Amino acid sequence: MNTSKGLRLKYKFWLETEVGENLMGEGKWLLLKSIRDTGSIQSAVKDRGYAYRQTWDNLKKLEERLGFPVIHKIRGGEQGGHTRLTEKGELIVSFFDSLYAQAEPELERVFQQMMAQLQRISDNEDASNDDAPEQL
Repeated sequence: MNTSKGLRLKYKFWLETEVGENLMGEGKWLLLKSIRDTGSIQSAVKDRGYAYRQTWDNLKKLEERLGFPVIHKIRGGEQGGHTRLTEKGELIVSFFDSLYAQAEPELERVFQQMMAQLQRISDNEDASNDDAPEQL
């Protein structure tokens, strides 16, 4: 039996307050990255498949809980409005980028070790079952 066939490790990281309220996780991290890359909340929510109003409310709640802005909206002008991340918003994106970049290889290494152990256990059980008499 090949126990690791088709299995993948899935995981998410998020930050929460000391009372267990979700502050920020993968969704907001990817949203902030998309805002940074597109220069637009509207484009970012479209790319992510989010509702604009709910996303705007969630960003405001995030900023309230953090105590500082993570985005800066610039309205109008010759080229129209755009949105950029604040310096602290960029630091938050960098934090999550680094967290995933450092954790992912280690989690994959541990997962592969565990799958190898599971395979050995499975192989031993299969061998034990081969020695057992057939039951009718």
